[in-house]
Amino acid sequence: MKRTLFKKMFFIYGITLIFGFGVLALLLSQLFNQYFIETKKELLLEQGKKISENLIQALYTGRIDQQRLRDDLEVLDQFLKARIWIVNEDGLIVGVSAPAEEGFLGQRIAQDQLKQLWEQKVLYEEGTFGGKLSQPALSVGYPIYFERAFRGGILIHASLPEVRKTFADIYRITLGAMIFAMLFAYAILYFQVRKISRPLKEISEAAKIIAGGEFQKRLNIHTRDEIEELAKSFDLMAESLEKIEDNRRNFIASISHDLRSPMTLIRGFIEGILDGTIPPEQQQHYLEIVLAESKGIIKLTNELLELNQMQQGKVEVDNQVFELHEVLRRKLLSFEQPIQEKQLEVTLVLFQESAAVQADPDFLDRILTNLLDNAVKFTPHGDKIIIQTSEHKDRIWVEITNTGVTMDQEELEKIWTRFHKGDPSRGEDKRGYGLGLAIVKEMISRMDQKIWAESTDHQVKMTFTLTKSQMLTVCS
Repeated sequence: MKRTLFKKMFFIYGITLIFGFGVLALLLSQLFNQYFIETKKELLLEQGKKISENLIQALYTGRIDQQRLRDDLEVLDQFLKARIWIVNEDGLIVGVSAPAEEGFLGQRIAQDQLKQLWEQKVLYEEGTFGGKLSQPALSVGYPIYFERAFRGGILIHASLPEVRKTFADIYRITLGAMIFAMLFAYAILYFQVRKISRPLKEISEAAKIIAGGEFQKRLNIHTRDEIEELAKSFDLMAESLEKIEDNRRNFIASISHDLRSPMTLIRGFIEGILDGTIPPEQQQHYLEIVLAESKGIIKLTNELLELNQMQQGKVEVDNQVFELHEVLRRKLLSFEQPIQEKQLEVTLVLFQESAAVQADPDFLDRILTNLLDNAVKFTPHGDKIIIQTSEHKDRIWVEITNTGVTMDQEELEKIWTRFHKGDPSRGEDKRGYGLGLAIVKEMISRMDQKIWAESTDHQVKMTFTLTKSQMLTVCS
């Protein structure tokens, strides 16, 4: 049978409660017993001392007679609920506090008991006092001395069952309160364990739903403790999974679109050549188109493989020290033709003549190629591109700004995802598959650098960082 968390916690905490209250009850029983016995013992000793010092002394000096002594002892008997004996120096019982005790008159106490009194020691025993009493009693004895001579002692016997009965009533009340407290604690425990187990069960059920592919499931748990934090983390996980699923669907849709269009074009042209629809004099032209489209498909495949390998950590970073500004100048020259075709105004602003950086030169070449290609592609005819470097402590910032376009924050956050293109309609320039910036982002990350995008009125700026180096070596 499956044991739920609720049953386990309720059982374990319940046993702990019972054990704890049980130990407390035993300790209280012992404490009550010890307390009342000690209290009764001190009371009897105190009365024994008063009898010895007051009544017996008064008897010896003639202030009271035997009858007055018996009357006072009988009163004390009722007050203390204890039997009082008077023994002489030979250990014989010569006086009792009640008529029912007269049968003990003339009996002798044990020699060791008499010796303790003779040595001016207080006598204390629990039991039947050498078999003389019919039931266990708490017995105390106090010696009698008159004019420095030993004259006997005062023995007081309090019934132990009667003494224990006094604290038993109090113990019963205390035990009842403890049982009530335990039941109340059990009720609180029930609701607390239920409060813990119910949201955990809800989280478990939600996990099963998400495992089934329904990533929209969210939790509504407000316990103001770690369970609420767990629920919030669970919701964040569900949101991440939902985004991953959306990205996966978009990825499939995008790659399907980007592959289907050129494949359909290639198939149509080849069929046209084979069935004679395209005349021989035009076949060369269309074959060149087919070749260009096939190269595009190969490029898409290579970029996907490259991006996946980088994300899996299979591409090693080869950091070297080289001159950054010269690399920027050469890379800018490689874009001379598309820049002239769109009549773009390009400005290069360098914070100093040369700047040494430590980075992977192949990665940097690819990053600059993709960012400049992106800037040229989306800058309107006749607008500007600004390339600028600046120094920030141990980093060098490279900024590439293109004017004539504006992007909102939501769009800026999407540009680093696969197959995303700035214009949802794919723009006028349909070259590329939206992988360039995703590759740039991954390369920057692999070099432990940062890249971000900003947009203000009619301009978009891409900024990435490189580690500054003091040493410069020539690298090809």
